[in-house]
Amino acid sequence: MTLLETIERLSNTRPLDQHAIEEALDVAMRGDPENANRYIFVMKSFRAPKPLMSVELRLPLEGATRKDGLLIVDIDPNQEQISAEQVKHRFGDEPSLEVPTPEQPAEAPVYLSYAKPWGALRFGFARPSKAFLTTVVVDAER
Repeated sequence: MTLLETIERLSNTRPLDQHAIEEALDVAMRGDPENANRYIFVMKSFRAPKPLMSVELRLPLEGATRKDGLLIVDIDPNQEQISAEQVKHRFGDEPSLEVPTPEQPAEAPVYLSYAKPWGALRFGFARPSKAFLTTVVVDAER
């Protein structure tokens, strides 16, 4: 299964689940209490195979306004070169484009964003080249 196929499968699974993510991406995750708060429990990978650089899962706790989690997958574009064209071929030709604001860091990615009934699926491409995928975000906010 390709990385894009795996992301598609994970994005269609509700709720986002640590064990399903670990199995699908072959990562090991643990809690990250330093980055958590009373509304969000944060888990980060401490082992990730190439081409993955890191995986982070944020899960809502009682009192949070979110319905489900946020999954962030960082990809090494030197290990796996996925183009915007490949993303569009798999997920559709009409994503919205999310360009970083002037307040964001210069290296903030440009995102192809696909609206879903459960939230958004975003594919980030590093600037300035925007040639290859560096980040995938499954934002299951609804």
